[in-house]
Amino acid sequence: MKNILKYFIIIAIFCVNLLGLSKMIFSAKEFFAIQFFAFIIFFISAAIILYYLYKNRMAAWVMLLLFFAAYLINITFLYFYSENQILFVFLIFASVIGFLLSIDNLQGRKIKPYETEIIHEAEQINKAEQAIEKTSQERIQEYKKEILREADEIKKAERKIKEIIIKSSSDKTEKKKTQQFVASRKGKKYHVSSCRWAEKILPKRKINFQSKKQAEEEGFKPCDCVK
Repeated sequence: MKNILKYFIIIAIFCVNLLGLSKMIFSAKEFFAIQFFAFIIFFISAAIILYYLYKNRMAAWVMLLLFFAAYLINITFLYFYSENQILFVFLIFASVIGFLLSIDNLQGRKIKPYETEIIHEAEQINKAEQAIEKTSQERIQEYKKEILREADEIKKAERKIKEIIIKSSSDKTEKKKTQQFVASRKGKKYHVSSCRWAEKILPKRKINFQSKKQAEEEGFKPCDCVK
């Protein structure tokens, strides 16, 4: 809607400028042939510019800027040979509007690529942030799983150690329960069966006891190995 409005404004300005120029040409009879040729050039240029504007080409606004610049120079020249000052002021005003409109649109076209580039960069940054956040969440979940696995392995290790300790204690208790004591018929002390002194007793002289009490009842005293 905004571009269509600009298009019709330019058409209106062209109509005013060309009609005003034709009237001023007839006032300046000394340069009629030259100004008539200039009028044809301006008319053809206006037609080309309107076609480019319709196709929404960037070159149209550059050509439009040059058109109004040349037009302002030309009517300023004709002003000295024309007696219609009101028409001159009106044409200057219309040309200035067209000139400013061209500059404004050129600035907008120049800024637009930068805006597009900024928007594109902002989108890329946003995508990068989302990717980083997603990666961070995935890593956090991996760390959690790893920690849980390690905790589970530690618990398993603790249970295994406890089982080993319990088994070891049970073996010692069982060993104590089944522990036998020996003494020599010629000796005065009794020993545990694993004692180094017990191993030196000859089989024919070895006496076995099931308990300390039994050994002590037979008159034997405990060796240092007996706890």
